[in-house]
Amino acid sequence: MNCPKCRAAMEVVAFEGIEVDRCTMCKGIWFDVLEKEHLGELRGSEAIDVGERPADAGTPHRILCPVCKSTMISMSVAGHADLKYESCTVCFGAFFDAGEFREFKGGHNLSRFLKGLVGLS
Repeated sequence: MNCPKCRAAMEVVAFEGIEVDRCTMCKGIWFDVLEKEHLGELRGSEAIDVGERPADAGTPHRILCPVCKSTMISMSVAGHADLKYESCTVCFGAFFDAGEFREFKGGHNLSRFLKGLVGLS
């Protein structure tokens, strides 16, 4: 598999049995369906995100899914207006630029914490 952004080779990295693909050049991460949600629940999983978030993660006009080759769409993370990632509407995979999974996970944990405070969990 090649990175949907820079086209470099992807390497498999694992955390507690969940395998994702990380770009060997830009360090972006590809998550198959629900992997980002499962990893978001695991303490310490942000360790798979080893790159620094690009100052300008400027998205090309058309990014193709590395799995099914469909055109991906830009998605926003609730509560993080400037955190955007690419998602495939066919196979439901997601691509995060380097540093974005750490930010996603930070917001994910904050959301869970706040829900616990108000008894919504």
